[in-house]
Amino acid sequence: MILQDSSRINLAGARILAVDDNAKSLKILTDLLVSFGATHLSTASNGKEAKALLSASRFDLLITDGAMPECDGYDLVRWLRSRPGDDERIIPAIIISAHTREEQIVLGRDCGAHFVIAKPISPATLLERIFWISSEARNFIVADTYAGPDRRWRQEPLPRGVAQGRRRDDPAPKSLFG
Repeated sequence: MILQDSSRINLAGARILAVDDNAKSLKILTDLLVSFGATHLSTASNGKEAKALLSASRFDLLITDGAMPECDGYDLVRWLRSRPGDDERIIPAIIISAHTREEQIVLGRDCGAHFVIAKPISPATLLERIFWISSEARNFIVADTYAGPDRRWRQEPLPRGVAQGRRRDDPAPKSLFG
């Protein structure tokens, strides 16, 4: 895969929280983020640690494993999004999961995650998703039963340089770029 303009993204100033209960997976994720230029990187090995860090510090991006004991990544994002009056609840969130069946994608969408990415992590895919989050702003919705990025996003055009749909059953996007 040839990286698009996102290959020039600079994460040096971004404050990123990476969460995974598997030490090897967390190391792979943090090594990838460092290779993308991240210098302000915090880690947590479970949802409880992540909640404490999210409560105490500001972050620009949350990347969490989907399957963790007690508080999985979906619960963590749902908790983050449900914090009333907290500006931190709108930070972008990516869930990484070994299971990306439709149920997990829907669960990720409904808990307020920006993306669900399949394991094993592809560096190009992770970098592209970070780039999309930083360059293609999505409306943030706060309602009685949901807080998170606008879930109707799949109806919007694909980010620049992306030729194919996200999933095979997505409707054809409207084009603003051509």
